[in-house]
Amino acid sequence: MNETSQNASDRLVALILQRKPMHRKFLQGSLAELTQSERAAAEQYIRYLLQQDASYEELAECYLTIVQDMFREEMHFKQTGKYRCASYAEAAAAVYDNGDYMRRYMIGLALSSYWWINHIQMLRFFQKTLPATRRGVYREVGPGHGLYFLEAMRSSGFDRYEGVDISATSVALTQGIVASGYFGSFDKASIWQGDFLSERFERPADALVMGEVLEHVEEPERFLEAARSAVADDAYVFLTTCINSPAVDHIYNPETLQGLEALIDRGGFRVLDSCVLPKQGCTLEQCAQDRLPINVAYVVAKRS
Repeated sequence: MNETSQNASDRLVALILQRKPMHRKFLQGSLAELTQSERAAAEQYIRYLLQQDASYEELAECYLTIVQDMFREEMHFKQTGKYRCASYAEAAAAVYDNGDYMRRYMIGLALSSYWWINHIQMLRFFQKTLPATRRGVYREVGPGHGLYFLEAMRSSGFDRYEGVDISATSVALTQGIVASGYFGSFDKASIWQGDFLSERFERPADALVMGEVLEHVEEPERFLEAARSAVADDAYVFLTTCINSPAVDHIYNPETLQGLEALIDRGGFRVLDSCVLPKQGCTLEQCAQDRLPINVAYVVAKRS
């Protein structure tokens, strides 16, 4: 599909709100916080998807899949106090092994990364802290929809960019972005399907990024220990995760900021900088008291 004159973002938002009017206050409140460059980035991504023969109706369905599934999982969490999935096998059966659903899920998450203010603020934190002139290897665990991987290639000068993801669908989405030429020419990237815990890398990473990964693993401390072993002593390490934030494939819930930071410490890292974001419209105190979602991003350093 070729869109040249009309704003694709506005058209997609209008379709989404036509189908789910109750989402208007939340979505329009987030969109009002975006900068002009952030709006342009969202527009470019949506036009890219349309160029890949997606339709507005399909993109609206991807986004609403995230919204509706999140609401269902929040109800389950309120009733039980637990995430629905307790193991990777359950999450894989529900999401990762279902290629059609996984693609909708990833594209919906990508749109939320461009549109939801908490997700935008985490991306801003990444943009602010990622070393622009550092050389060596940039490695991303679980690039998913590929947007952080794309941002890194656009705004830093590493010699090589590596991405490893356990999902074939995520690998295909990220490879598609890199190879499309739509966002620029990138010839230093390698993305493959694999389990980070069993990977044997040629050299330690000079930057390691783990965006929305810890909540998807059964043994987050073991995962962090593996991350520590995979980075140089002075590496830039960036991670995002969430607290009391149920989703169809979330397994691990740290429950409190203190619990999460204790996990990071046990995994062999110390916190250098953080971005802590309560649920939109709430305070951190409210979120802690009522077990409402908190998004977090950290820059951490390898402990000696």
